[in-house]
Amino acid sequence: MKLRVKFLATLSELTGVLKTEVEVPDGLTVRKLIDILTERYVKLREELLDERGDLKPMYNILVNGRAIEWLGGLETRLKDGDEVVFIPPAAGGYRVPILRIRRSRN
Repeated sequence: MKLRVKFLATLSELTGVLKTEVEVPDGLTVRKLIDILTERYVKLREELLDERGDLKPMYNILVNGRAIEWLGGLETRLKDGDEVVFIPPAAGGYRVPILRIRRSRN
């Protein structure tokens, strides 16, 4: 079966590819897709997965526009023609400084 794969932002820099099509066996899971993709893009596994093989919480993966945590996680089964999008954490924003308050000893 054929899948469309997109790597956004820093992941496209890491892989050198914004989008690609891959031919994979039927019934493949997202986890197995990552295995196949890391044969091409070696640094992808260490970027996406922790030491236990789970998706690092700052990353998102969408299958046909739906986050995999609402589907079957990394065990989500893929179908011919599916689009899989790998999304890195968003950068920027405003960080509120943490203030430490000391109690006086009166």
